[in-house]
Amino acid sequence: MRAVGARPPFVWRRHPACALSKGLQKDGAQAGCLRHTREIDHTISLMRHSQRGFSLPELLVAMLILTLIITTSLAAFVERNRRLQQASETILAYQSLANEAEYRRRINFSDLDAAQQTFMSDTAMLAPLRPFNTVVAVTQTNGGVKVVSMSIRWKNGQRLARLNLLRANTGGSNLW
Repeated sequence: MRAVGARPPFVWRRHPACALSKGLQKDGAQAGCLRHTREIDHTISLMRHSQRGFSLPELLVAMLILTLIITTSLAAFVERNRRLQQASETILAYQSLANEAEYRRRINFSDLDAAQQTFMSDTAMLAPLRPFNTVVAVTQTNGGVKVVSMSIRWKNGQRLARLNLLRANTGGSNLW
């Protein structure tokens, strides 16, 4: 029994027209049989021509398609990196704004207007955004409510992160 995928054993063949000849060749042609030698040469010649490779237009089209795919992939990769950088910067800015909000929440309501107009919290985490500018503005609204607006500008003022904190005069402590 033959194993799966194994080649069948080679069989020596004789062409009926050359039955009188005793010399056999491995490819099935008779030794000295001119007819079979020509047929074999013709078959080999056809095989060479059918296995010659790709034509120049086929290669050019393949290269064009490959160029389009690589260019598109590269553009998508660059855009993804740009958006990832923007997201990282935005996360840093809003984390710093949240830290500053905690500082501003602990200031007495009556002292909010006199507090400094830049961030009181540590801005070391904003180092990747340099140069940046931080601004804090306090505005009085209806009655006992003040709006503390905190903002960070970076990339020469092109990017902005802003957080507004509403403080109400409850007459109690500065924690709530």
